[in-house]
Amino acid sequence: MIVVADAGPLISLAKINGLDALLQFDTSILITPAVYAETVTRCLALGAEDASRLEAEYKQGVFEVRPPKLTALPTLVLIGPGEEESIRLAIELHADWLLVDDLEARRAAEKNFLRAGVSTAIQGTLGVIVSAYRKGQLPRSKAIETVEMIKGRPDIWVSAELCDQVIHILQQVS
Repeated sequence: MIVVADAGPLISLAKINGLDALLQFDTSILITPAVYAETVTRCLALGAEDASRLEAEYKQGVFEVRPPKLTALPTLVLIGPGEEESIRLAIELHADWLLVDDLEARRAAEKNFLRAGVSTAIQGTLGVIVSAYRKGQLPRSKAIETVEMIKGRPDIWVSAELCDQVIHILQQVS
């Protein structure tokens, strides 16, 4: 399984000590240099605890920094450099998943994946948690607890309404 991650899901999961939801997939998570700079380098300079968690995972080989060779997206879009690099790397590698939360970046990824002819699935922070639960790699109680922690954090940009919808789904699924 090839997974390329943008900064949002990594930061969100690291903030709540929830990286285990992502790490259950037994695969290296590829990140681009721009994402590494955003999640580790800049955040360490600010003293962010989540950056220390991400750096530790990088040092253990969980995350691999890989620059994309693809120099431009098939369709021009205005998104951040980490998001753009992540989409380019996902296209280049025909990744199974692109992890990204930002709605505009998700839309840009959809357009570019279609244009490039790749079938990469787009997952966000909550999608990672639900997928880990559905694969039996995260107990329901832990999945719900993780989503509740995200919902309760004003420094994580995932809507409380969406968290409530996911909690409801997790409670209903057998």
